[in-house]
Amino acid sequence: MAELPNNLALNSAKYYLFKDIDELAFFLPEDVRLTPLEREPFKCESVALNLGAVQFNFNYVNRNLHAFGDKQTDFLTFAMILKGKGQQGIENRRLVTEDYLFGFDPERKADLVFPGGCLYCAVYIRPDVFEACTQTLDRPDLDASFLAENYVYMPESLSCLRAYLEQLYELLIQRSPLLLKPGFQRIVLEDFLLLFVTSLPAQRSHKIAGTFFRRSHLVKQADEYMRSYLDQPLTLTDLCEALDASSRALCYGFQELFGRSPMAYLKILRLQGVYRALKVANPNQETVTEIATLFGFYHLGYFARDYKQMFGELPSVTLKRGKYPSSINLGR
Repeated sequence: MAELPNNLALNSAKYYLFKDIDELAFFLPEDVRLTPLEREPFKCESVALNLGAVQFNFNYVNRNLHAFGDKQTDFLTFAMILKGKGQQGIENRRLVTEDYLFGFDPERKADLVFPGGCLYCAVYIRPDVFEACTQTLDRPDLDASFLAENYVYMPESLSCLRAYLEQLYELLIQRSPLLLKPGFQRIVLEDFLLLFVTSLPAQRSHKIAGTFFRRSHLVKQADEYMRSYLDQPLTLTDLCEALDASSRALCYGFQELFGRSPMAYLKILRLQGVYRALKVANPNQETVTEIATLFGFYHLGYFARDYKQMFGELPSVTLKRGKYPSSINLGR
């Protein structure tokens, strides 16, 4: 992956098309684990703008996925569904829509079920810059307690902020000549911070508006257990016994959080495991059959069908391609 040529004076901007979910995870500022939630080929169009104290990251993802892991330690993360067509996500067990700003509690891990077919925007602001701006604008309410809430419902004021970010996104996508003008990035930085802080509602209701997903802890336990036993036979009964949970609770939990059954989710994890193993395997020493069997796939016909449905190619093609990257730099 390469940045834009420096002769464009836009070395702070990056444009990528990702077809490999692991490469997207490596690209993101957070240290997150990404898990696809659909057995369909994955694609993500990414645009990032780094202005130092403030960074913008736009990602259009075609499929549902789950992001879990650590946030940036030197920045506050403010996220939103920029263009979602009414779709909903789940951030740390809470339902979020286009009317929410979320993910800004620095003490919580990133934990987002992201809907496919949406443009997602994350803005990273250095804490000292955010604090200085709140002091300048006399907003003492935007303190540690505000950040600890992790999300805020702001359907009216968020519309102005969304319009600004959509305009910035379009300028980046179109390689607008404005981006080349001296001082433009500084203007963006100052204008955005002013708009951002003034958009945050001064009076916050402590009433939780979003749906709370009570079984999410059970789902998280099941997820980690599955990942620990990807190379062993595992049934729903085994899961229930290991977690001391009923099949009803487990099935309802997975359905409401990930939109699929526990066993369907396990198949996705195992297919992803095969894909990762094939990418680094030596085609002269290892076979698709050997690797697929390691992850519990014994009927190779069904396996090949499911694999192609999820990754858009046969497993033999992945094995032959080896370690070649599948991201495409869109910079010209």
